[in-house]
Amino acid sequence: MQDSEDLEPQSVGECRQRRDWPKWQEAIQSELNSLVKRKVFGPVVQAPNGIKSVGYKCVFLRKRNEKNEVQRYKARLDAQEFSQNPSIDYEKTYSPVMDAITFCYLISFAVHEKLACI
Repeated sequence: MQDSEDLEPQSVGECRQRRDWPKWQEAIQSELNSLVKRKVFGPVVQAPNGIKSVGYKCVFLRKRNEKNEVQRYKARLDAQEFSQNPSIDYEKTYSPVMDAITFCYLISFAVHEKLACI
């Protein structure tokens, strides 16, 4: 049987009850700072009647090395987008993600053109 401290917490409340709470607290604050820096949050407004807000879930994970020692604590705030319907809840989507091939091309292009990073 696994010790409850071996399992990843499922909520902030569970994180608070653990001996490693200060590390989880730091991970949570780091995620919130990142979201604020990227201006993810806008003003809080009342949803119109009949409109269901998108839910969210906090995900907690400990990154481990090859010896199974905890190297880093991570917290992530995930939107529960599965509750949305295309053409009803949204028209377009945007994800600021670049695939590996494009990234490699841009790096090789920058090196070839001797472009300097500032």
